[in-house]
Amino acid sequence: MLRGTLALLLLPLLAVHHAVADEDIFDYYFHSLVVPTSSQEDYRQLSQLLGYKTLEPAIVLSERILVDNTVLQETNPILYGKLLANLGIILNFGEYYENSLEVLDNAIAHLNPTLPQFSPQLMNVIMAKSSTLMNLGKFDEAIQELRRAQHITHRDDGIYSATQLPIVEELFKISYQRGEYLDADKQQSFTLRVNERAYGKDSEEMLPTLIRLGRYFADRGALSSQFGDNEMRYLRESLFRKSLELYERAIKIVEVNYGSNDPRLVKPLQGLSRTRLMQRANNKSEQALERALYLIESNPATDLPDRIEGIIRLGDLYTMTSDRRAKELYLRAWNLMQENTDYHWLKEQAFGAPTRLYPRAQSVVYIDRRPRSVAENSELFIDAKYTVKANGRVGEVKLLEKNVPNDQVRRLRSQLAITRFRPRIVDGEVVKTQNLIFHQRFLVAGPTEKE
Repeated sequence: MLRGTLALLLLPLLAVHHAVADEDIFDYYFHSLVVPTSSQEDYRQLSQLLGYKTLEPAIVLSERILVDNTVLQETNPILYGKLLANLGIILNFGEYYENSLEVLDNAIAHLNPTLPQFSPQLMNVIMAKSSTLMNLGKFDEAIQELRRAQHITHRDDGIYSATQLPIVEELFKISYQRGEYLDADKQQSFTLRVNERAYGKDSEEMLPTLIRLGRYFADRGALSSQFGDNEMRYLRESLFRKSLELYERAIKIVEVNYGSNDPRLVKPLQGLSRTRLMQRANNKSEQALERALYLIESNPATDLPDRIEGIIRLGDLYTMTSDRRAKELYLRAWNLMQENTDYHWLKEQAFGAPTRLYPRAQSVVYIDRRPRSVAENSELFIDAKYTVKANGRVGEVKLLEKNVPNDQVRRLRSQLAITRFRPRIVDGEVVKTQNLIFHQRFLVAGPTEKE
């Protein structure tokens, strides 16, 4: 069965195939297997090929090792199952997911009768299979495999075992991808509790998790409408509160261990500022980012690019909150680039063209129906010309062409009125930029309306 499956698989692999899949799949690869003497050279070469991500020869060689050692099915089914699992992982990396799933199922079939039901040796194969199922869009089946893997960690190390964190992360990805955001929130909260049990609530090791989850809950709050019913507004505010609590915990951990002027405070302060801005608490947002910049500039070990980034970041915040101090900060950053020839290239990157800061541009706007006057295959759009002023605001908006209703033009004008840009700097002067073109695409939501 194996030879037949793989013979069919290898035919299209004769052409060059560039693997673009996630290299994390190799976290589940069995690297230290003791193979029979006759296959040790092949196994060594296979490791070299995988090191260079040379996919096609690796698949051929992996199959050959299996075909040459079919006797292991009887004499050492665990080893044979792990060799099969390695092939399934390589196929996953090459995006041959259907073939990967078949081989991984075959691997489990060899391991299950020999290993205990909850053996940790099954973990890598189960996790590889769940990855393959996710890539095939078979999320319910992937969840079953992930729950099985999670149960193994609980049996081995308890319900708060840190070894389950990669599993919880995969469950989170599925929930988020399916739009099951409340489940995703619960999984991230559980991740926090597991880390707290593993390291201690006030441990320095908690800092990366606190900062990462602080950003996650802020983004979730921003996605929740502020104009919904009371329940939705409560959810939005609770998510922001969670974000702020996590950042404040991170700040306290750094202050207790290193003092109130330590540069480790910069990241949580920047995160705190970002959440406050999302809440429209502009003054508190500015205070946090001003403190972050002070720490950056007062630390003699700060690299110049980090210093420039900190100055621009605060300038951007001032632009978004209509604070006139933005201009002074932009020019300070520009002068630092000007004075240091190694960083002249940053001038063009940061100030060579207006940079949109808020809100994010929508690549597509959905409308209810296609106008009668527009052909079925024609693009729906608005083209407008505008100016970015020296203060980052938009002005001189002029409609050039459109084929959507006038209410969409009014919506676009309103959107541009609240949009903020980081302006250009030319020869040390903050300048306006004229004759910019904005092209907004539209699609009809759901089935096309029949007129």
